[in-house]
Amino acid sequence: MRGISELRQKQRREAAARLTSPAHILQNRFEEHQSIEGYFEDRTVPDFLGCDRLWKWDTLYGTVQMGYDPKRGQSFLFANIKTSIFDTAASQEQRKMNDRQRMSQLKTGNQNRAFSARRRANSSVLLYKAENKPWSEQSIRPYLQRQSLEALQKTMPFLNAAQERTERRGLLARDRALSAAERDVRGPERAGVRAERRELSRELDFLGSIVRRKQAQSRGFFRKLNIAFDLQKQKMFEYYRGRIAARRLEAENLTPETPEKDEKK
Repeated sequence: MRGISELRQKQRREAAARLTSPAHILQNRFEEHQSIEGYFEDRTVPDFLGCDRLWKWDTLYGTVQMGYDPKRGQSFLFANIKTSIFDTAASQEQRKMNDRQRMSQLKTGNQNRAFSARRRANSSVLLYKAENKPWSEQSIRPYLQRQSLEALQKTMPFLNAAQERTERRGLLARDRALSAAERDVRGPERAGVRAERRELSRELDFLGSIVRRKQAQSRGFFRKLNIAFDLQKQKMFEYYRGRIAARRLEAENLTPETPEKDEKK
């Protein structure tokens, strides 16, 4: 592909590999109170402690988990990358992070550990959705805009297709310009224009396939999320309402009574 940087070509190939990688879905029952798995080093105080995992989507490159936070009364998504021999740039970066962490454990002090924690800043994504709305691209858009594009590209690339659409519009405009110029040239110049149009056609097909895969994967992803949440939300809400009522009753029973003052004779 002419005119494209080597880094952008790697990013496109990596996005295509992530979108076509095999996946395994694990459905958790909230009664199990399964904790959220992942890296804690990128957060000073993890936001998902004490939460229940309801759903897990595991691929070659990372993991996406849906949990429920009883403190906020909201479900959330936690996605993180993982080391894999099938990965490209992300696995190399992740191996370097793990190597730094292992080296820091052999030394004393907190300086090296703090450096390792900063290196994991783009290794995970925590997403919430608008209240009283189902999981969809529209409901997470306010929270999606606050995330790092690099972290999203590594963990959930199907949520961001804006770059491919912009590039595709630019290639279509270039193809129309070449089509108009092809009618005005003859001989070797016309052959060169046709060769460039064939190259543009291959790029358009590749970008179109990525956009279509992202759209299809996004629809399937959110549909599975909503099904997994709707199947358990009634029991889950009743369970946590009962716990809150029991704790309130326990707190009222443990409240010390104020001793009455002895009446003076």
